[in-house]
Amino acid sequence: MTSLTTMISVVALVAGLSGQHGKTDAAGLTGTWNMGLQGGHVIPVALVLEQNGEALTGTVSMPTQRIGQTVDVALKGEFAHGSFTLAGAIEGSKEPVTIEIRGKLNDEGMLEGTVTMGGRGEGHRDMPYTAERLKERSQ
Repeated sequence: MTSLTTMISVVALVAGLSGQHGKTDAAGLTGTWNMGLQGGHVIPVALVLEQNGEALTGTVSMPTQRIGQTVDVALKGEFAHGSFTLAGAIEGSKEPVTIEIRGKLNDEGMLEGTVTMGGRGEGHRDMPYTAERLKERSQ
């Protein structure tokens, strides 16, 4: 009787963990994220993502040289094995500037990783970031 009770407890525990894992995956990366780029000081950036299986698309609103202005950069990439990579190019700049965002969803439900920006004739600049999912306001 004890082994049957133990076996039922183990099966229930595994089923419960599987259910929790499914809930985390169901939320995925889709949504609006408040990103904090760390580049001498924290730079607030909006990141909007849409996940469809392993395919990942979105936009990031990057600050420009003009105070208060941003430029939306279209991103494409993938999410696999707990990590993601997104890439895009800043349109309309004098020189082509690329942006790559790499990261993962941590145990607290936040994104963390590195943003790499670069252009022709200059080195790439890596900036660490963390991002928190924007919470919907109650009405």
